[in-house]
Amino acid sequence: MPNGGSITIIAVTTLSGGDITHAIPDNTGYITEGQLFLRTDSDTGKVIVDPFRSLSRLKQLVIGKETREDHAQVMNAAVRLYADAANAKTKLENGFDLSDYDQRSLNFAKDYSRDILSIDINIDTTEMLDRTWKLFAKYFSKAETAIKQALIDKYWTN
Repeated sequence: MPNGGSITIIAVTTLSGGDITHAIPDNTGYITEGQLFLRTDSDTGKVIVDPFRSLSRLKQLVIGKETREDHAQVMNAAVRLYADAANAKTKLENGFDLSDYDQRSLNFAKDYSRDILSIDINIDTTEMLDRTWKLFAKYFSKAETAIKQALIDKYWTN
């Protein structure tokens, strides 16, 4: 495989009833290259890669080096905005009024889960970045993304 790698072992652990209070076993006792945490998204009904519980120790070796220059900024902004949606969902569940920003973040999270995080999505990194930029433009102002201006100037789509 030119420019590729290999996967030696894929260990899968299912957690009864979604209980995440117990340690996730692996074959070595160490998290090596990464760990993907999959869950069913309550808004879309799809199985997604949970961005808060998935781990990668090697991502810093490739993000922005082997991938496009905007990858780190887009990833960080998307996860932050996704976290804002989780906070908005908690507000909603506790009977608080939602701001316009809260509502937009909830809509972003639904589309982001369906179009990016869902495990049935099979796109390359460039397409993933382009789709995420489109979601940013759909739901947020440039300032709300907190992405460097040079990257906004280059990649923002209206």
